[in-house]
Amino acid sequence: MPGWLDWMRRKRRPRTNAIAPTVATFSEHDTRARTASLSLPEDRAAWDWGAGNYIGLANDTPFFMLPVYRFLRDAIPDISDAVWTWKRLCQTGYDIEILRASSDQAKARAERLLRELDTRVNGGDRGMDGLLDVFYSSLFTYGAAALEIVLSQSRESIHDVVPVDVWTVRFRREDGGLQPYQVHDGEAIKLPRERFIYVGLDRDGTNPYGRSMLRSIPFIVKIQQRLIEDMAKATHNAGWSKLHVRYTPQEKQQGESVEAFEQRVKQEFSQLREKLSGIETDQNIMTFDNVGVSLLRGDQHAQSFYENHKAIEEQIITGMHLMPILLGRNYGTTETYGTAQFEIINRQVEAVNRSVKRILERLYNFELALMWGEAQARVNMRTNRTVDVLREAQARGREIANAVQLRDEGFVNQETAAKLLGIG
Repeated sequence: MPGWLDWMRRKRRPRTNAIAPTVATFSEHDTRARTASLSLPEDRAAWDWGAGNYIGLANDTPFFMLPVYRFLRDAIPDISDAVWTWKRLCQTGYDIEILRASSDQAKARAERLLRELDTRVNGGDRGMDGLLDVFYSSLFTYGAAALEIVLSQSRESIHDVVPVDVWTVRFRREDGGLQPYQVHDGEAIKLPRERFIYVGLDRDGTNPYGRSMLRSIPFIVKIQQRLIEDMAKATHNAGWSKLHVRYTPQEKQQGESVEAFEQRVKQEFSQLREKLSGIETDQNIMTFDNVGVSLLRGDQHAQSFYENHKAIEEQIITGMHLMPILLGRNYGTTETYGTAQFEIINRQVEAVNRSVKRILERLYNFELALMWGEAQARVNMRTNRTVDVLREAQARGREIANAVQLRDEGFVNQETAAKLLGIG
């Protein structure tokens, strides 16, 4: 820890030229000065990073952690299941609504253009559904997802929309804004701002990058894998319970020589071993009194790892912002507590899908912008069903009845009542 504090002191620089004056005056023609904020972003306010350097991840996280997150997602079952579950929760589907069409022909053509766009994007690999699958997977693995709009040669329509590997994306502050770059094989490729889409999950302050849920996981995963490894070693060392056969030779017969006695004992022992080696699982053992059979290690119990492993699992589930039942765990959660957890998860799903809604509307309306005749597209994201469908239907019926009563009493008009119900 002292070394880390010394590193912080060495990196920090005094902000002598970054302090704003008490009274600031602006020229009439200095538009940038009049519209710029006086506060500074973290990468300029706290550190002496020039405009030529890339902005770092939040909390000084190294960029090589992004491929580590991908490795954890692919190698650790709990994390793989968590990312997969978040994807399934968010892939609720959506409906496209054509608005303000100048004619029926324009509406029909708009619907056809959008259907063709849905099948054309992502290089034709499952179209828009495949693109959203990659988008959600990136978002819940790295905390960010990026897309690039590829125009046709005539630049009058969208030829394709392709995913961009977010671990290669960097940002610089240029010309009063954020300029995205892609770093590939040591070369920086300047990406077009107007055709580059970047969504950061749980952004921290002014930092443009998203923050991965897996950031808090690696230490816990290390403990979990060490615990499983120790459990495997202990189980292998303990082995399985075995039959212990004890053979006691009969007494030497009268007049029997020593050599004959030894030969008889060896012969009986060999016969006993041969019989027992071929015994089936469902067969019983019947012997004389001089043969005893006992269960070796049957009275000993292996060390219980379940409670320790459960404690580690709970930390991973918490870090992935999920509830145990969604990862195949049942810890005896009550219905009320489980419903509350699921409602919180649905809030996150709705927040993420609001960003997806804006992206889809941007793509669709860009495609319709140069169409003859006017039309606009609105995307309505579907939602997940609640745990109790009957209770949800009853609550919805009460909402509709209240909105109708407000309209009938003259407090609101038809349009406002529809907006209250979320259908306006």
